[in-house]
Amino acid sequence: MSSWCCWICRQLNNSLPSQTPSKKYLERLTSFFDVDIFNLNDDNSLVDPDLICLFKSIRCKYYSPARFNQQFKPDEFPLSKLSLFHTNIRSLRSNLDDFQCHILLELDFHFNIIAVTETRIYNDILDFNPNIPDYNFEFVPTPLSAGGVGMYIDETMNYTVIERTSNEVFQALWIELQFVKQSNIICGVIYRQHNSVERFLDYFEEAVDRYSATGKPICLLGDVNINILLAQTCNYAQQFLDCLQSYALLSTIDKPTRMRNNSATLIDNIFTNKFSEYFASGNIVSDITDHFSQFCIFQSSILTSQPAKITSRDYSKYSEQRFLQDLSQLHWESLLSGSDVDTHVTGVVLNILLR
Repeated sequence: MSSWCCWICRQLNNSLPSQTPSKKYLERLTSFFDVDIFNLNDDNSLVDPDLICLFKSIRCKYYSPARFNQQFKPDEFPLSKLSLFHTNIRSLRSNLDDFQCHILLELDFHFNIIAVTETRIYNDILDFNPNIPDYNFEFVPTPLSAGGVGMYIDETMNYTVIERTSNEVFQALWIELQFVKQSNIICGVIYRQHNSVERFLDYFEEAVDRYSATGKPICLLGDVNINILLAQTCNYAQQFLDCLQSYALLSTIDKPTRMRNNSATLIDNIFTNKFSEYFASGNIVSDITDHFSQFCIFQSSILTSQPAKITSRDYSKYSEQRFLQDLSQLHWESLLSGSDVDTHVTGVVLNILLR
């Protein structure tokens, strides 16, 4: 990470003075929900009034790890709260140690879902250990020198991988989180390469349409390399925004996620149609890469995860006396004379047990 971003980390902790933009400057950066298109919607009631109110209530903040810990203490946010985290890792192998330290020590917050983009994993078979304690890891490799996505899923949660897609334009991983007495949640992570925006947008609309049709809540994390702050001047950004709005997917991150000396872009995000349960979101400044990390926490509690189905034999009607009686009536000589004695005898005994 650049020395400028390292300075920002220190400034967020109020440790050193400098002429570099301060935390107050960061907080005053243009919000996605301040662009004219949302003001027009407000004036003309083109969208649901409840959504308009939510646009106004989402003002994500910038956090240092220390400030995040002060604001979101583990004892005040139990594991039952649905929480999501995303970061562009810029090579999981190279930055894994720093990433583990950031997640496990600096933040000290157990997120249910941790999504990583630009993992630079190139094969289906890993040649390094990417594991983080208490999480299961799923991933989709990239065919190019950059890209790739992964997802760390709380090991106490049951899930099914429903899609893995990888090509030279984008990589996507979708899972379905399974719960008891509550709707399952579809969760995805996407990374778009710096090419073929049209092809990506076609896929994105098709995928969102398909998963929205299930009626289940959707949470989508990732780096799509489309700066939605430019929705008024960039056709691709406008088309992407139109797709999000068409399926009631809300951007929970409203301020730049990658900053350089001459630019501030909002390309990383967490989108959801679970907006009625939105609680808090923000960018976390760290020195892992030149992207900020994003998080989103929901108000509702996660109910017990759907237990795994276990198939077992029913011996409730088993009678030892009857079993011994059936065994005594077998013609053992004929059974033992076959070519596959073990299989034959085992099959006969099981048939007796299951009568």
